[in-house]
Parts: sequence; structure tokens; C-alpha cells
Amino acid sequence: MGYRKRSAMVAGAIAGLRFAVKSYEPSLMPRSAIDQGLITGGSFLTGFMTGSLTARTIGSIPLLRTGKAIRTVGFGAATVRTVQSVQNRLTAGVPTDSPANAWAEAGGEIAGAAALAGLTDDSDVPIATVATAAAVGLATASDAQAALAHRDDSPDITYIATSVGVAIGVNTALAGVAGLVVFGGWLPRLFVKGPAMRSLVGVAGSVATAVFLATGAKIAVTRVISRIEAGNSQTEIAYAEPPDGHSVSGSQYSLAAFESLGLQGRRLVLSVTPPDIITEVMEEPPRAEPVRTYIGLASAATDEGRVELAIQELRRAGGFDRSTILAASPAGTGYVNYITVEAAELMARGDIATIAIQYGALPSMLSVNRVTHASELYAALVLRLRDEIDRLGRTIRLVAYGESLGAFTSENGVRIASAGGDLAVDAALWVGTPSGSELFEELTGDGGVSVYDRYEQYASDAQLGVRPPVTFLNHDNDPVTKFTPASAYRMPDWLKVDDRGRGTNPHQRWLPGVAFWQDLVDTKNAATVVPGEFFSTGHDYRADLAEFVRAAYGFDDVSAEQMVRIEERLRSSEVARSEKIQQGRLPVAD
Repeated sequence: MGYRKRSAMVAGAIAGLRFAVKSYEPSLMPRSAIDQGLITGGSFLTGFMTGSLTARTIGSIPLLRTGKAIRTVGFGAATVRTVQSVQNRLTAGVPTDSPANAWAEAGGEIAGAAALAGLTDDSDVPIATVATAAAVGLATASDAQAALAHRDDSPDITYIATSVGVAIGVNTALAGVAGLVVFGGWLPRLFVKGPAMRSLVGVAGSVATAVFLATGAKIAVTRVISRIEAGNSQTEIAYAEPPDGHSVSGSQYSLAAFESLGLQGRRLVLSVTPPDIITEVMEEPPRAEPVRTYIGLASAATDEGRVELAIQELRRAGGFDRSTILAASPAGTGYVNYITVEAAELMARGDIATIAIQYGALPSMLSVNRVTHASELYAALVLRLRDEIDRLGRTIRLVAYGESLGAFTSENGVRIASAGGDLAVDAALWVGTPSGSELFEELTGDGGVSVYDRYEQYASDAQLGVRPPVTFLNHDNDPVTKFTPASAYRMPDWLKVDDRGRGTNPHQRWLPGVAFWQDLVDTKNAATVVPGEFFSTGHDYRADLAEFVRAAYGFDDVSAEQMVRIEERLRSSEVARSEKIQQGRLPVAD
């Protein structure tokens, strides 16, 4: 019996359904119904494309497209999947523990879908068709029940209905785009004679339509990115007036104009810890006035100019008169975590200078293409700081800080600046390092520097007399530290072990065609925060930062009582900062 072309569509739909159901399985982060719909839509698309392609391949091989071959494969694959699904349900869902098992499961789904689709063409064995369909249906129902039961957020019927609606909408939109491309190839064929010419014109029409749609999408994305960049240079109502005093950038004494610092730079310099707050929190007089220097994208025309301006500005503000210089590498927008800087200023009793240079104005997820540039900029800054410290002949500690993409670029920059020798900084605190950092891999591999999920782990090492040269803080359940595009086809090492760490779901598993979409949305949702309410989970490190600042930078003279007051101050500062930000921005002239 022939294997009709429509079987490819049926196979794709079945495989897409099976993948979509598995997308409801737990991952690292809670997700909204809309986010679940995006994951489900992407998983369905992956299954559909793979299933239909497999069916077309089978249909092109005479030996495989016979009814007997199809029935054999269909019964086998569907039965195995049904048994596995029911078994997993009865045993509370044992996670996949190896890439081989995961690929076998995904392959079984695809083979079963192709075989079942082929059976719909085999009218001689209707019972086989019904039996195989029933087996796949039972496996689907069992997988859906297990996936929802293992979730920590207990999705209800409204959640499921909303997510299914979003998934259908996403794939309908994509189907519409594909339909336009097909239509663009079909329409010009009506006006051309001759099969060869019609084929040529049809291909040209489809290509032209695809190029037109891609160009429109690119223009739209470019406009959105431009608006985001423009928004990060706007002036906020609460941060509109330049600071007073010599010790911060943007003041009347500064070499960097207040307007050139950008939104994030203006927030940072206007949030410097006043001496009276240091006295109040630490219950002892400040040793100096904290220095905060920030160089924005508009502060100089070139990277070389920004680095040189940073050194001049730090010198002018008295930064080289402080005992510690904290060189921070910002996140993509230019953001430097205020909590880290304020905690360091309190613990140092003001005897510290912070310096940062902006390298972009887009969120970190849109700034990945600037990593090399940002790393080289940070390396140049560290080398100039080290040269200036050596030239002055003073005992000044140079410490590094970076969080998220800032951690990645700071680590890369230190690696470049160190050039295979000793580390170019005296200490470092790197928080939430994204996957792929070479220095991270070098220092933590083969029993090297520990990576801490929480302060209690660091304290246990400290009791044993272990003090790492640099400190890595990565939460066990932080998707940012684990996400990589390779998760589309490769099982990550952390999912191959039984103990995945604090905050992880023991039933989470890796499946090709599904895990990538889950990881991508998890990364987006990694840091949903409430001002003043500090948590230690995902990409939210606010509850950990004070203790790790004290440990990583060696502020050993801070007492437990002072730490309590520091934590209270950090929370109240964040609430006040959030209230200021909510006041909005000044209108922008046309």
C-alpha cells in the first residue's frame, strides 16, 4: 500500500502533540500560562517538523513504506512508549538519567508518529490503526497527568487552556508566514507557461517573499532595539539633578558630564552612601567618603578614551587615596548592582572607590554580541588601574566584581589582563556567571575553586581554613548559569546526577526538542524580584550579596551585629530606590 503525502502532515501533528505534552514537565523556574504556551508552541513545532520530515523520508524508501513494515514499527514504538509512560506514572516519574535514554524516547515518539500516520493509509487493517491510536492516546494522557503532577505550581484548567491557546496562536502565526511564502511562489506561476519556467518563477517568488518578510521583521526589531537604547539614555525625574561633591562622577567638578552617564550611571552616582549613613549603620565614624566613578557610552568617543577618562576621573575624585578599588563590569544596560556597591561602602567605612565603564545600552540577553568588546574594555581598565597603582607605589587592593553578563565579561577581562600569569586582581566576586566563561571553567575544573550556592557552604570551607583566590556564587537553580543553545541537542551534565542541588525539581529531565524551549523561557524568568524582599533563588542573589561581599573582599572586621544593620539598610535602600524609579522619566522632546 502506498504511503500518501498527507501522511507526513499526520505524522508531524502526532509527533508535535507528543512533544507539546512533554513541555508541561517541570523545569528550573515557575512559568506563567503565556510562557508555558510559548514553550508548548515551540515544542509542537519541533515535533511537527521532525515528524513530518521523518515520514517523508520513510515514504521515499519502498521497503519501509509497505503496510507490513509500518504496522510492525507502529505497534512496537507505540507499545513501548505506552509502557514507559504508564511505568513512569506509577513510579512518580523517574527522570531520564542518560542522553541515550532521552534520544531513544524522542526517537520512539518520532518513529511511532510516522508509523501511525502510515497506518491511516492502510485501509486493510482498521483494527491496527485503532489499536495503535489508542496506545498513543493512552501514552499521551499518562504523560500529561505525570507532567502536571510533578510541577510545583499545580497548574489548573484555566492555566492549561490559556497555554494551549497561546501555543495554537503562535503556530497559527508561523503557519500564516509559511503560507505567505508558498503563496508568493504560487501566484507568479499563473502568468508563466512551460513547466521549467513555472518552477523557476515559483522558486524565485517564494524566495522574494521570504526576503521581503525577513526584511520587514529586521526593520521592526531594529526599531524596537533603538527604542530600548534610547530609553536607557533618558533622564528620570528622581535622578535629574547632578550630585554634589568631589567624590562622584557627574558633579560640577567631574570630568564626565552628568548627561553623558546614561540612565544607569546617573542612578549609581546619585546613590552613593553618605558618611552619616555609614556612621548610623556601622556605629562608628567613616574612614573616608566613598568614591563612585562611572563612565558612560557618551562620556568619550572611543574605548581608549573611556578608559583614560576613567583613570583621570578616579584620580580626580580621590579614588587612588582609598585602600580598595572595586572595578565593576556592568550588565548589558550599564547596570551595576547597587546592593553590592553599597554593602562594600558600608563595610569599608567609606574607604573604597568604585569604577565602572558602560559598554552597551541593551538588556543582557540582547548584548551577547558585545561580550568580546566588553571583555577587552574591562581588561584595558584593569591593566590601567594596575599600572597606576604600581606607579603610585601605594598599598591599594584592586578587586573585581561582575554579575550575570557582567560576571562573564569581568572574568574574560581578567583572563585577558592576566595573560597566563598571576591574576591581575587581588580578589574577585563573580555572581551568576553565564555558561561558557573560559576563566570559570579553568578555575573550577578538576577540583579547583569551589562554586557556592549559598553562604553556608562558603562558611564551611572557611572553617577548614580554605579561602579561594576568587569567589564564584552560582545558585543551583539559576537558569542563567546553565543555559546554552547546545541544550537543543545535548544533555547538560548537571541533569545526569541525582542530586541537582537546592531549589531544583527532582523530576526535571532533558528531552531533545523540548528542553531548549524550557531553558530559554526559564532564563527570561530567572530574576523576578520584589523591591526590599530579598530571596536566594534563581538569578536573584540579593539575599546572598552582603555575606559574600564581606567574605570575598576580606572585610573581616565587620561584626554580626553590623551585618544585621547592613542587611536592613540594603533592603530599605532598595525600596527607596524603587519608589524613585516609579516617579517616571522626563518627557523627551521630538
